[in-house]
Amino acid sequence: QMLLLLAAFVRARLNIIVAGGTGTGKTTLLNALSGIVPAHERIITIEDSAELQLQQAHVIRLESRPPNVEGKGRITIRDLVRNSLRMRPDRIIVGEVRGGETLDMLQAMSTGHDGSLATVHANSAEDALMRLQTLGSMSEVSIPFEALRDQINSAVDVVVQLGRQA
Repeated sequence: QMLLLLAAFVRARLNIIVAGGTGTGKTTLLNALSGIVPAHERIITIEDSAELQLQQAHVIRLESRPPNVEGKGRITIRDLVRNSLRMRPDRIIVGEVRGGETLDMLQAMSTGHDGSLATVHANSAEDALMRLQTLGSMSEVSIPFEALRDQINSAVDVVVQLGRQA
């Protein structure tokens, strides 16, 4: 029943944050939810290392990279989120938000990229929202904490919290 509900959320183009601790299956669930996105939609995935296995025809996979030995050529998740907005995506899927790219992702979710998905490390749904606020404040843009909270409230429709069973 939960899978049917989550599938309905994806089809309804709700913005979903998948939260949980290490090893709880965030990427596995993100992969499953991403597979529900209709085949005609243009999807951009953004990851540190390619783990998502989308089969749709219109998928663009972007991957961050560290600097070379001269310290040049670094491409961050934040760079990729910003650049993805110019690629006319229907949905943006970020493997994991963990820094200033969080603000860019929230802004994308609020400005026409409905149905976007991301994961975040958090121990509860409430903690996930607080973590998004903290991560968003790591952006180079100075934004008041309250304004950031409002941005999260307007951008995020659903938080799916995962945990381990003993």
